[in-house]
Amino acid sequence: MNTKVFIKHLSRELNRVGITLQTFKISLAAGISWWLATLITPHFYPFIAPLTAVLITDTTFKKAVTKAINRFLGVAGGVACSLFISQWIIPSGIAVFLSIFVGMAIAKTLKLHQDSITQIGVTVVMVLAFLHSGGYEWARIIETVIGSVVAIFVTIFPPHRRAGNYDTP
Repeated sequence: MNTKVFIKHLSRELNRVGITLQTFKISLAAGISWWLATLITPHFYPFIAPLTAVLITDTTFKKAVTKAINRFLGVAGGVACSLFISQWIIPSGIAVFLSIFVGMAIAKTLKLHQDSITQIGVTVVMVLAFLHSGGYEWARIIETVIGSVVAIFVTIFPPHRRAGNYDTP
């Protein structure tokens, strides 16, 4: 059996049991992101970076970059709204409501992607929940960037001939 046939057969067998290149890449991106986040933001639990990597690692560079931009805009918007509203209202149901409402309204006005708009809501809840943790909001932005960069890098290496070669995880 020549090498090309062997690799094709091996790939088919691995896919049959759920081991795909995309599954490997997502897992790798998450692991690297966790590791980097612990180095860069050591005082926080590094869950945002690997979560971002899982959500952003994609089949094409363009899709990964688009997802990363949308996520970053949502995180930045959510952090900004949370910090703004929390200047006058302590973390509470009203603060969550106003922060999400204002953030999503601004995002809709700016015609941001729905992924960014949804991310604003998620970020508001997390930032207000951890507001008194000293710097959580900035760590969230940093970890989002870490996860996004790792996901984009892992998405493009190794390169594939075409996006259709990927299997879904």
